[in-house]
Amino acid sequence: MNNKEQIKKLRDNAELAWASYGYFDFINKQYSFDEKDKDKFKTLYAKINDLKKSDEKVQNAKATYTDILNMEYNSLFDGEFSPLQAKQFFERYDLLIHQPNTESSFSAALFYDTHKDGFVVWFRGIECGF
Repeated sequence: MNNKEQIKKLRDNAELAWASYGYFDFINKQYSFDEKDKDKFKTLYAKINDLKKSDEKVQNAKATYTDILNMEYNSLFDGEFSPLQAKQFFERYDLLIHQPNTESSFSAALFYDTHKDGFVVWFRGIECGF
């Protein structure tokens, strides 16, 4: 493996590790936001997607996988990918399973790499209590 291939592999692994910290448990759930948070989400969603705040699409907006990683929604989801980086990440990887934090702080994500036709599993530990 030459240097260029090693750097690409390291970059891919770093991006996967980074993505594994996304709050994917927010997907397809109904949340009872405070009115100010709900309004904040609608405003951000409208701004990013060039919609009017009162548009019906915004009223019924739900977070997508790309939204979770997108830094423009950082105040809601703590995402740190650029919008393009988040889009490209989910063009390459499919998120198959996400285990949100358990009481013991275990969390994991199973991705499918469409470029390499293989599975990638990432484990993460958030808190440590002794």
